[in-house]
Amino acid sequence: MSERLDSWKEIAAHLKRDESTVQRWEKEGLPVHRHAHKKKATVYAYKSEIDAWWTDGPLAGQAASIAVLPLRNLSMDPAESYFANGMTEALINELGKISALQVCSYQSVFGYRQTTRPLPEIAEELKVDALLEGAVLRSGDRIRITANLLGAHPERHLWAETYELDPRDVLAMQREVARDVARQIRIKLTPQEQVRLTTSRRVNPEAYEAYLLGRAYFNRISAGRSWTRAKECFEKAIEKDPGYAPAYAGLAQLYAWLRGAFPKDPRANRIEAKEWAEKALELDDTLAEAHVALARVAWLEWDWTGAEREYRRAIELSPSYPLARVWYAQYLYTMQRAAEAVVQVERAMQLDPGSPFVNTWAGAVYFFAGRVEQAMASWRRALELDPSYPDARLLLARAYVTLAMPQQAIAELQKALTFDRDPFVLGALAHAYARAGRREEALNLVGELARKEELMEAEGRSIPRIPFVWAYVGLGENEQAFAWLEKAYQERRSRLVWLTVDPLLEPLRSDPRFADLVRCVGLPTQ
Repeated sequence: MSERLDSWKEIAAHLKRDESTVQRWEKEGLPVHRHAHKKKATVYAYKSEIDAWWTDGPLAGQAASIAVLPLRNLSMDPAESYFANGMTEALINELGKISALQVCSYQSVFGYRQTTRPLPEIAEELKVDALLEGAVLRSGDRIRITANLLGAHPERHLWAETYELDPRDVLAMQREVARDVARQIRIKLTPQEQVRLTTSRRVNPEAYEAYLLGRAYFNRISAGRSWTRAKECFEKAIEKDPGYAPAYAGLAQLYAWLRGAFPKDPRANRIEAKEWAEKALELDDTLAEAHVALARVAWLEWDWTGAEREYRRAIELSPSYPLARVWYAQYLYTMQRAAEAVVQVERAMQLDPGSPFVNTWAGAVYFFAGRVEQAMASWRRALELDPSYPDARLLLARAYVTLAMPQQAIAELQKALTFDRDPFVLGALAHAYARAGRREEALNLVGELARKEELMEAEGRSIPRIPFVWAYVGLGENEQAFAWLEKAYQERRSRLVWLTVDPLLEPLRSDPRFADLVRCVGLPTQ
């Protein structure tokens, strides 16, 4: 036998737990022994038996999934909420890099930030085995974090800890919490994960604060000036701490995403995204966010091999990162690898069930895979979460057109226009009007698109080309449609990645010019 532990205190110290937790584990098989005495039993244990139980016993891997609930802001200042929210997202990201653990996304837990509902009910909704809750307080030059870990099946308190630190050590603290949580729920870390969770650098507090604020704006990127404000915050973080890699990755994601923006030259933004991502990876080549940005740039630049390599690397580094899985699913979808795309979106749905973005693109993949009912359910779910989300109505409407249901398509697109007269919605609605025999209304929308193009050009921006293609295909004016497709090709517009799977382009596919375009872009023909 190995060295003996002669009390609950020594056993607890060996397992790095409090005595009450270790005593509770005796009921679950912790190998302890007792010397019988007249007054009371003396507890002892052997290290070898304890270690074997820890590695292979009934608690090993007791939680395969976890949700980090929004940390409470203990400051009296509501403006500090972004810091608590940012810390929550950071902890989720750290835990999400552990390959053996499924971590619910920030998007899906954010709605629970002010809830008083019972924790087991939340765990059941999120379909997780454990919940991590806590609070954060910034006071002067100190940060205090409290963390409580609760098991859901059965309900029980597993662990609690308080961390107090210098703000420059916040990255080390996040990794320490992730390491402690993994230990508590008996997750086996790979050697690489152990190294990562025990190493970190100091960060300038002003840089970290600016970065968290940038993430807050990024998470609501479709709202007004959020893209610009996020950019300013990430740039400030870099100014304050040029060695802080996540700030560069944040800029890379911004330029790769460009949601709701119509720049004059989309290629210029892709160049920016690539440069920022490469800078981030020079500083830290394990940043999944930077690999995802590189992958998206490669995909939009028709570098199919490079895109897949970077997507797979991002998922390897951060298996619980839903954005990586959805964007990879989009890639697989355009490569006509429907079964693989379904696997990725279903995993993303497990990680981020409360995201309109995830539900929307899951619907697109399901529809392409011939699973129409699941597609419709996903789009309806996305619209329940956010009735103004344009992509959900747009994809739903395009499906209705494919199913020869133009009136239903028109109804969805008209609803979308009440929120925003987005060029893509206008083009799709023109297509649907034309297919329904409402040619004059379709032509009116083409005119509106032309006026938008003129205005955007005057502002130094650029209207997408595909809405014109959709409109002219619906009108049966194929020559005009091909003229706009050629323009899109010459400008290397990103929407050409969807050529072979876009349902509104079906009437063009028998034309040899379409097959030539597909070959030029490099997409698979089958």
